[in-house]
Amino acid sequence: MAARPCADEGLLLVTWKLLIERGNLGFSAAHFITFDDQTAEPLHGHNYGVRVEVAGDLNPHSYVLDFVALKTITRDICKELDHQFLLPRQSKHLKIAERPGEWEIRFGDQRYLLPRPSVVVLPVDNATAERLAEYLAGRISERLRSLNVTNLATITVGVEETEMQTAFYTLDLRV
Repeated sequence: MAARPCADEGLLLVTWKLLIERGNLGFSAAHFITFDDQTAEPLHGHNYGVRVEVAGDLNPHSYVLDFVALKTITRDICKELDHQFLLPRQSKHLKIAERPGEWEIRFGDQRYLLPRPSVVVLPVDNATAERLAEYLAGRISERLRSLNVTNLATITVGVEETEMQTAFYTLDLRV
């Protein structure tokens, strides 16, 4: 990051940001959230919206990142989640059994048997919008690293469950 002196002799951090959102950046998926060993939401779904903001220095071509590349990466990951059940594999509250061709999920007296092709296994403890934003930020940053994008400082992902509910996660890419 470039720093510029400011009038009070401090440093002003100068950075650029790029934001993609709306349009076809999203996915429809089913999930439920567990609160403890006895309380969970009913199984339901959302039409999730995804927004991605990256911040960093300008590259040699004078932009932070190619909009098209970021949209393509984000859409590809969203397609993997689209029309799936989101299984939080690290849940402390679910009993999960992987069987040939299916997943069995137990929560209290509830039993869910889902065909394997309809389930996305996520490395999270709960299928909340916050954890989905964290998961997406990690996946997008992995893809950017594989493209040798090194000028970014942060990536922030927002996952919108409804027009009035969005969770955000910011990942520091400098560490």
